[in-house]
Amino acid sequence: MNNQIIKNIAAKNGWNVFVKELPDRVFFDFQRKTLSGVSFCFTADMKDSSMEYLVREIVSFVDAIEPETCAAEWMIKSGAVIPYRYKQAVEDMDNIRTEAWLLACELAEFSEGENYLFRLP
Repeated sequence: MNNQIIKNIAAKNGWNVFVKELPDRVFFDFQRKTLSGVSFCFTADMKDSSMEYLVREIVSFVDAIEPETCAAEWMIKSGAVIPYRYKQAVEDMDNIRTEAWLLACELAEFSEGENYLFRLP
């Protein structure tokens, strides 16, 4: 799979992507702003040029996001304990989860004619 295709699909979905290639893996840093304008980034890797592996990594990330927990952790780290910021942080993380899921769906749809989504848990 051409990394440029992945970058194009990500860009179409509002993500910037930075790629780091190693002999047996490629790491993709997906970056975007949250709804409130805070920078957000997550990394997924692709092993053996397998789009299925990359899609599963992104879905695993999506499954791990618990918006309320992420918002509380962010507030503790940033010191921003104003209640409306918590609500906004929850909305931001919920939106990030949705956007990452949509990215995984489009990558799966594009990949080599196989529909990996039917095999995802």
